[in-house]
Amino acid sequence: MSFLLDPPALILLGAAVFYLSKKTHMRKLWAFAVGVVIVTAFVVVSVLLYADVIRWYIPFVIDMKGSEWMFHSNITGIYKEDVHVFYVIVMFVLYPFWHCLGYRAAKYISKRLQLDKTVYNSSHVKSLKKPRTDAFAIKRGPEPRKILRECLSELGGIQNFVDRGDKVLVKVNICGGNPGRPGSFTTIPITDELTKLIMEAGGNPIVVDADMIWTEFWPVATREGYTAWAKHGPPLVNLSETKLCYFAFDGVLQDRVISKEMLNADVIISVPTMKTHFISGVTMGMKNMYGTFPQIDKAVYHRLGIEEVIFEVNKAFPPNLTIIDGTIGGEAMGPLSAEPVNFQTVVASGNVVVADALACKLMGFNPLDIEHIKIAHNAGLGNADVELGGGFPPHEKDGCWVKPSIDAGKFYSEVIETVLQYPMAEAFFNVLADYMLYGTATLPIFKDLTPEFLFILNDIFDALKSGRRLPGK
Repeated sequence: MSFLLDPPALILLGAAVFYLSKKTHMRKLWAFAVGVVIVTAFVVVSVLLYADVIRWYIPFVIDMKGSEWMFHSNITGIYKEDVHVFYVIVMFVLYPFWHCLGYRAAKYISKRLQLDKTVYNSSHVKSLKKPRTDAFAIKRGPEPRKILRECLSELGGIQNFVDRGDKVLVKVNICGGNPGRPGSFTTIPITDELTKLIMEAGGNPIVVDADMIWTEFWPVATREGYTAWAKHGPPLVNLSETKLCYFAFDGVLQDRVISKEMLNADVIISVPTMKTHFISGVTMGMKNMYGTFPQIDKAVYHRLGIEEVIFEVNKAFPPNLTIIDGTIGGEAMGPLSAEPVNFQTVVASGNVVVADALACKLMGFNPLDIEHIKIAHNAGLGNADVELGGGFPPHEKDGCWVKPSIDAGKFYSEVIETVLQYPMAEAFFNVLADYMLYGTATLPIFKDLTPEFLFILNDIFDALKSGRRLPGK
């Protein structure tokens, strides 16, 4: 180790850690830990060499005083006494920078290789060529696979949506969930049965989601059981690792990076879980499509206005079929701290707005109180005034789920949009989302306290938005 060789070595090792983490699906935290170990080892050994505590010795090759090796004195003519200790400290302080530079450079190069700089538009979206239907079905029962089949049978069967040879993108909710809380992610029985039906119809399904700031795809997919399931099923794909391109959206999004899988799919099926969301009220079919963005850093979409963004994604890529998995739903302070609800329900429709509106009514929400559903309804993307109808048995939780305050969510969203206009706010937002929301929702010490904390915040924001006095004030 030396002041001349250490920087390039640390850069190369930083790049190696990135490619290793990508290859092995290593979590960010572990990649960070490996980086800390590497830098610490370099610093400790180099300090000992600089202080002449140890010599640089390779049998039959080299034997030098540590400080002379650090400065390559035999080549440079520079010795320890020639360099002020301040400059030596600066060089050691830069060691983490060199490692990070290598990691970031490798990440940047990898992303550039993924990116097709062509700007595509709606004319390139294959799934838009399929006929559309607003028909819907709601089924209930203790057997998830059976009620899914019944739903699709009522809609004319999966062959009404999938032709032989079709590439079918099945967007499930993996990364938006908490592996420790059933009802926060799409259940495997529903995903498994759906993909079997697609293959029976001659389609070729791929099951997808994309990295989020709080949950990288592969670690959470493993904890939820998806990677084990995929060993005997269709391909499981992280959209963040696919070929990327620009897409010309309308409105606030303009040109944004998407996965090319979204363009190339003949059929898109959105399969979210039925659950609440403490900002948007609910997170179901429409919100699930927002999860197709491949960027792990999604703070920018909150800055643009998250409800408008959700609408624009669904306008550009309206799912051909939406299946809302309410076999186990999530109420209270979702998405990550949702409380499981054994709702035994599946809602399916060829129109994502219709599906979301029906699920909202079953949960006890007015669909038009949910901003992204209201925007889509007013824009003619789907009818949110659709009636539930009958034909399914009642459930004790019908219309009375524990729900976050819609007003509080709107207030919180407004605060986020405002704060994110300031420099460095996005980095703070991402750290908060990662360690405060996901971390506290999953750590044994905090996972039961987090929902209570969110309820308190919800009450405070609700009071601030509506102008009410808080209890005890």
